Amino acid sequence: MDNLSNLAKKVLEYLEPDQNKWDYWTKKHELYPVTNASCMKQFVEIIDYAIRNKEKILVAGDYDCDGILATSIMVDGLNSLGLQTGFYIPDRIKEGYGLNTNTVELAYKKGYSILITVDNGVKAFDALQKALSYGMKVIVTDHHQIDERVPCTLLIHPTLMEDEFAALCGAGVSYECIRALGADTDYHLMLAGVASIGDVMEVTGQTRALIQNGIRLLNQSKENHLYSLAGDCDLNETSIGFQVVPKLNAIGRLSNLANVNNCVRYFLNQDAREIYHFHSQLTRINDLRKRISSQMKDTALKKCVPQDPILLIRDISFHEGIIGLVAGSLCSQFQKPVIVIAQNPQGYKASMRSPRGFDCMDFLNRFDDFCALGGHAQAAGFSLDLHAYERFEQFVKTEGAHFSWTLEPVKTLKVTSKELTLDAIESLDSLRPFGPGFAFPSFELEEMNIKSFYDLSNGKHRRYTLEDGLQCLYFNIPEQDSKKSVNSIRGFIGSCQINRYRGKKQVNFIIDQIVYK
Repeated sequence: MDNLSNLAKKVLEYLEPDQNKWDYWTKKHELYPVTNASCMKQFVEIIDYAIRNKEKILVAGDYDCDGILATSIMVDGLNSLGLQTGFYIPDRIKEGYGLNTNTVELAYKKGYSILITVDNGVKAFDALQKALSYGMKVIVTDHHQIDERVPCTLLIHPTLMEDEFAALCGAGVSYECIRALGADTDYHLMLAGVASIGDVMEVTGQTRALIQNGIRLLNQSKENHLYSLAGDCDLNETSIGFQVVPKLNAIGRLSNLANVNNCVRYFLNQDAREIYHFHSQLTRINDLRKRISSQMKDTALKKCVPQDPILLIRDISFHEGIIGLVAGSLCSQFQKPVIVIAQNPQGYKASMRSPRGFDCMDFLNRFDDFCALGGHAQAAGFSLDLHAYERFEQFVKTEGAHFSWTLEPVKTLKVTSKELTLDAIESLDSLRPFGPGFAFPSFELEEMNIKSFYDLSNGKHRRYTLEDGLQCLYFNIPEQDSKKSVNSIRGFIGSCQINRYRGKKQVNFIIDQIVYK
């Protein structure tokens, strides 16, 4: 590890104290061999039979980044083998998540004899049963938790593969399917890598290899579909997560304004002019998503009561495709659980986000009148009938006041501004990709002297300049922080980024939290 900078060694020791494992985190990973799982062998047999008998296949996907790219990989790979392959992703607002019986019925009437789900399916019991009743072969490829037996001809899931494949996302599973058929390309690998970042998968095993190799190929090839969605010249998992993934998610969120199936057509299209045209559309939709998110958050801030133990916000103007983003933003700002609710003619759609230490599902499972409920500890979604809202509101107020939980403190790596040189920050690239299971630490900047500060955008943001010249930026500064004396500041918690301006590079410290004396 002699080639690592002192800062990189410090970060690596913080993330992985066992130095015997440092080689794993610093090496460039090759893809693991094709899985030898029996489910994948059966998949190859079914597809080989379909090729010989000219069967029609429908791929049923999901409307987020992972689902879109999983669908694109599966369809493109099967098409390359000469199969007649259709696809369908449901409308988030009108149809909701996952395969539905109406899609199955239409597919059967159009002559599809094989149905493949990607990034969904393990909970679509009614639709899968219907497809089986029509005599269709049903292949479920998914990575979500399996709670009970899945009715299908074949189930392909990371839990049925070797340990190296345990962290695959939906597109990762699709990629392994196409890889087993020998039809995989570098393009498919890049799509699977981006999807793994978008679905925030653990960066271990094959998923780490997919991200590493996908980003490497993307930077080398400047692949048009993906690269045109980003703003940076040299991409990594952070820039992809902030610049590419939101644009793909936006089209599914605003399904009343755009058809998410066109996003799959975009990734299947090789015409440069049409790629550019659709890229422009994606950018416009994402810009609209940003405006709607900002407006909804402003409305939510006016309606919420910050003193409440759980923030519950409902407004008839809220767009149900955006409520999760608003809940997440408010959760980060107030560091407490947030529920944001949108209304439609049938009832209410809601998203809940919570800080670490509060379990959304543990809390929500204490209420017994949901139309639908799903999620995990830090994020959940649910729907309510019109008549159930008042009961739920009372439940949140009563149960929220007594629900026991403790906010997990932010774990930080203490550094000084002298350690945050340009060379030191750039050296951290040797440890990428970061993510769940190998998450980049929050830096706690100590032993610092503030020379001056300057308010930006009418006080919305603030820039602190340290004696040694380091610029520390605090975006969307909370009111309580803006009013406190600079002399009371002991340190900053946040992260570093490299700012490029007119050919020059400098390190900026991005503040997430101020530590006071």
